[in-house]
Amino acid sequence: MKKKHIIASALSLGLLGGAIAVPHAIFADSDAVTDSANTSTTATQDAGTTTTGDHVVTPQKIGNTFDSRVQGGATVQSAFEVPRGYGHVKLTLKNNSSYPVRVSVTHNDSGKEYISGTRISPGSSITWRSTDEGYTDGLRSGSYTLQWRSGNYDVNAEFNGVAGSQPGDL
Repeated sequence: MKKKHIIASALSLGLLGGAIAVPHAIFADSDAVTDSANTSTTATQDAGTTTTGDHVVTPQKIGNTFDSRVQGGATVQSAFEVPRGYGHVKLTLKNNSSYPVRVSVTHNDSGKEYISGTRISPGSSITWRSTDEGYTDGLRSGSYTLQWRSGNYDVNAEFNGVAGSQPGDL
């Protein structure tokens, strides 16, 4: 009978010790001791910078950047990709030639045309934002084709862009 009481007492003490130790382990902060050399604030740190141990959360999530130089005949195609969850897109389209070009942007899988024959003057550029064009929920993910047309002249252009998860990423 004494053995049963000793075992029950030992088990009770073990459970009590676990009840005290577990919450301390869960809520312990490994960075409890701070010094001024390792302290940073959101106000003084760039959002795109990651620093180990300071618990800074990067507020924006940029999924894709892309750019390309486009040269060739009177009609030339180029492409870019919009990853899933990054449908807010900004494109800068630049005409480097001495002649006007027209550019179209089409989603490959659906055939939906987002930019339709927009004219860019010689030596000029335009910036297109999906949010400015009424696509407040973003564009479809997937591959896109840019088609550049310059009539009877060779295309000489370039583009760059960014796809973000939020409209503010642009």
